Amino acid sequence: MLVYYLWKEGLLRRVDREKVLFFLGIGGGPMSLSRRWPLATSFNWPKAILWPPYARSLARWLGYRIALYNGNSG
Repeated sequence: MLVYYLWKEGLLRRVDREKVLFFLGIGGGPMSLSRRWPLATSFNWPKAILWPPYARSLARWLGYRIALYNGNSG
């Protein structure tokens, strides 16, 4: 369900290597907060995969985070 809503929101087009590494906590410098608590640990994965309302809200939240990362909002 999560991949469907990410695709529907258009987030899969805006993702690049740097954002994926930041999401997983691999990228960034030594002062990056994502190395300690990556965004990937912020939500319940089984619930995101199986429950549509949670996946929809998570896709919106990830869209907001991508906009913050790009400097488009905040």
